[in-house]
Amino acid sequence: MAVSNSSSNKLLLSLFCFISIIIGFQLKASAQSDGDSSGTCNSNLRNVLPSPYSDLSSLACSPIWERKFSFSFFEDGKNVMTFVLSGKHDHKWIGIGFSRDGHMEGSSAVVAWVESNGVSGIRQYYLGGKNMSKVIPDKGDLRFTSVSPVVVVRGDLIYIAFQLQFATSVADQHILLAIGSENPLQNGLLPKHINKTTTLIELSSGQKVAPNVQRRYHGLTAIIGWGIITPSGLMIARYFRHIKPIWYYLHSSVQFVGFFVGIISISIGRNLYEKTDFPNPTHRFVGYTAFFLAGLEVCQFIGRPSMDSKRRPYWNFAHHWVGRTAMVTAVLNICVGFNGNRTDNQDLKIGFAMALVTLLTVMIVLETRLRRENAIPKTIVDQPPVFRVVDEH
Repeated sequence: MAVSNSSSNKLLLSLFCFISIIIGFQLKASAQSDGDSSGTCNSNLRNVLPSPYSDLSSLACSPIWERKFSFSFFEDGKNVMTFVLSGKHDHKWIGIGFSRDGHMEGSSAVVAWVESNGVSGIRQYYLGGKNMSKVIPDKGDLRFTSVSPVVVVRGDLIYIAFQLQFATSVADQHILLAIGSENPLQNGLLPKHINKTTTLIELSSGQKVAPNVQRRYHGLTAIIGWGIITPSGLMIARYFRHIKPIWYYLHSSVQFVGFFVGIISISIGRNLYEKTDFPNPTHRFVGYTAFFLAGLEVCQFIGRPSMDSKRRPYWNFAHHWVGRTAMVTAVLNICVGFNGNRTDNQDLKIGFAMALVTLLTVMIVLETRLRRENAIPKTIVDQPPVFRVVDEH
């Protein structure tokens, strides 16, 4: 038994509302839990650290690394940066590396640990490679000031504070964070880490931290939703319309999935902007434009008139061109986002380029095939032949 257009529209509308509610609850729960899980940003450093680390009333603080740690920093105007890293003390050593390009090789790090007898230690290491022998103690490019570094354990929290002298004012800095399960050896060699991450910190503002992981999720969901799924749904509608009625349901389902993944990407991007004041207004404006056009497509789908309606030609025109404009706008906005992203996510750029080339190649092949089929005149199979063969037998 065939399903009417009205019934299918009601079914898809109910599905749309249901998924919207689920996403709304998920985003609300994420926002509620989007706090400093370590709790150290709310700590009173005057009760924990000695002077001068406890006298920094203007110290900026932000949670990093899935909010397990808090990173605080302050510049005194003379290119001297004060850093305080704090978090749960459930590991042996913590390393804070300073990199030029986000990579470990060639960078320098400050490593802190606490012995079983409660004695703490802090040391500089040169990260020449990933092998233990290439992580050289008491070497590196970091210049400490006359203020001694401090490692303090208070309850289940650890605080690592130190000052560095830079040659010039630092606007952005790639920070490498790593933790280990064993203390440094007697000869100073550092056992291999058990977990690590890289974060780009915008020191110029003195207030915001740019989490690289969150930027990565934003870019990944944008590529999947706006750059892969949505164009695939458009290609289904254009090149597989002859497969009735499967093309319609497949096209609608794919576009809905792409739209919801796009919503997730925009939600992450909005949350990221509120934390970092990411200076790329063009990316935000174009992104909201693509989202508005995509939402308009959903509204058009819900209000789709019947085939014999006088409004159907106008609806077809609006549906086709709004959808295409939304897709092109979204894909271009991904490129704009990459252009303004200073993090080292080359794998995302390469993956997006490969996906875009693949989609364009498939589209060219299908478009060529469609135009050739339209150029061939269709024969009328029911038309009687010009010559008739009479069977004499």
